[in-house]
Amino acid sequence: MKALAELEKLLRQKTWDKEIVLWLGPDTALKDALSKYTAHELDLLDLLDPNNLPSDDNDTRERMISTLRHRLQELNTTAGKKIVLVLRSAALLARYNLGLKEFYDWFCSDFGMVVVPLAHSADETAWPEAVVFDKDRLYNYFTGTGMCSRVLTDKG
Repeated sequence: MKALAELEKLLRQKTWDKEIVLWLGPDTALKDALSKYTAHELDLLDLLDPNNLPSDDNDTRERMISTLRHRLQELNTTAGKKIVLVLRSAALLARYNLGLKEFYDWFCSDFGMVVVPLAHSADETAWPEAVVFDKDRLYNYFTGTGMCSRVLTDKG
């Protein structure tokens, strides 16, 4: 519950300081904490048109950056209109090595914060021998230098 209290304290601040929060906890607790605030969800999968998919990884990366930048600029954050952006399908940032620069450049401010919910499975799945699975890859990606400004873990 300490993480939830810390998130609620952060949300109550008059201004934020380029905050991108990695949330490791139940989605229900996050939704409850955000219920009193203006929150928008952005699913990175929505940045790609399934009827017009890019031909390779570089094209996908460029199209995602362009579309993401445009979507972030559309969100108008001001003193009277603070927004918490909940980022879904964040694994695509790691998959295409996009990082969080666009969020810091085009959204995070005194009145715009990003929360990246990350499910962390304790379940030990038996993967086929040919599959290399690193359960900490996304956590390590989002906690690297220049990434999330804070990590909040709530065991629920």
